[in-house]
Amino acid sequence: MKPDNLNPLHQKVVDTILKVRNALTRSNSIEEDKTTFGERMSDRIFSVGSKWRTIVFFAMVLIVWMAYNLLVSPNYRFDPYPFPLMTFILAGIAAIQAPIIMISQHRQNEKHSKRIAAGLKIDNEVLALHQSITLLIEQQLQQVHENQQLTLSRLNELHVKTDQRQMEGVADNNKK
Repeated sequence: MKPDNLNPLHQKVVDTILKVRNALTRSNSIEEDKTTFGERMSDRIFSVGSKWRTIVFFAMVLIVWMAYNLLVSPNYRFDPYPFPLMTFILAGIAAIQAPIIMISQHRQNEKHSKRIAAGLKIDNEVLALHQSITLLIEQQLQQVHENQQLTLSRLNELHVKTDQRQMEGVADNNKK
């Protein structure tokens, strides 16, 4: 967008507005970065596992597991007290869950860093836009001031000429 009728400062404002618009578009598409299957899977597992509903459900399963193995007759217990099978399963889940949480947190930190960087870039562009607009306003005010000064000087000239004509008219009337 380079119309011939724009002065350089106006063009700078237009260019800065376009940069801000592009930066906003890019910052909105940060979420759409290409991710690997493992990263997407870790994000899903983290989002499901970090909800209270999942935690309460898992706690209920453990309580039912322990209650069943404590209350049924010894012939039907599949994991007698001190629950070695349950301990083994919980240790396995913890061993798998820890790296998944770390991967997901790392990805969230990367997304957050990208958002901050995009926000700073947008802030800088908006600041440049603000400065450019301030300069434009100052130029326009200067032009208005110059126009007012020119108008006042012309009015003064007209006033002087009018006064001179009136004086000449009065002098001509007095001669008659």
